[in-house]
Amino acid sequence: MALSVFSIAALLVCYLFVRLFMYGLSHDRSPGSGHYDPNDPGYEYAPEGDMYHSIPYDAQTEYNDDDHHFNANPMNRYFKGMNMWLPVKGTVARGQADYIDPYPNTNEGYELAGKELINPVPNTPENLAEGKRLFNIYCWHCHGHLGNGDGPVMASGKFPKPSWGAYTSDYIKTLPEGKMYQTVTYGKNLMGSHAPMLNPTQRWQIIHYVKYLSAQAPAAAAGSSAPAAGTDAKTPADTTKKAKS
Repeated sequence: MALSVFSIAALLVCYLFVRLFMYGLSHDRSPGSGHYDPNDPGYEYAPEGDMYHSIPYDAQTEYNDDDHHFNANPMNRYFKGMNMWLPVKGTVARGQADYIDPYPNTNEGYELAGKELINPVPNTPENLAEGKRLFNIYCWHCHGHLGNGDGPVMASGKFPKPSWGAYTSDYIKTLPEGKMYQTVTYGKNLMGSHAPMLNPTQRWQIIHYVKYLSAQAPAAAAGSSAPAAGTDAKTPADTTKKAKS
């Protein structure tokens, strides 16, 4: 008896379901199977074309993971297959001009910055308050709230305190701001670079606050590193956001 078109179609669908079911059993990637590999991304459906792998070159993508799928530009011989061209040498991104430091990270650059580099950020109450806020985020854990070198990191005894002692020492009082900027930017001795965390303006704001602390009387900075309860009106406000209890 001849099969109808509907019967043939139904048999074909059943056959495909059986094939898919058997294929799934043979490629089971569950943790309990013998084919489990946590690093295996699995199979791709319709990998050819533009379903998973772009046919045109993607600006942010350069890869060649197997013999069939690749997105590295072979014509860009100058940059090893990159799909993007690097900016012209010396190019500065808009708004990033102040990131350029003409003084190298050397002893000579450190000394030259101390002679020539001047804080370009005005010493206003707003900048001083922001410097205090940033100091209480990035600096106090080593230097203490008042710059006495008694923050929790130093209090642990695992690291030696600075040889100059507190911010009220003559060393910090007379230390040129250019040298302080180089230290914050590149790090010095046990202090690491804070450039990834602070933009140039923020570094200068912190330096204003450090100089403010260095100008206080030594007696005011003695004892606990916690801020005094009754500060005078000249003390910059602490704008650090407090965590909700």
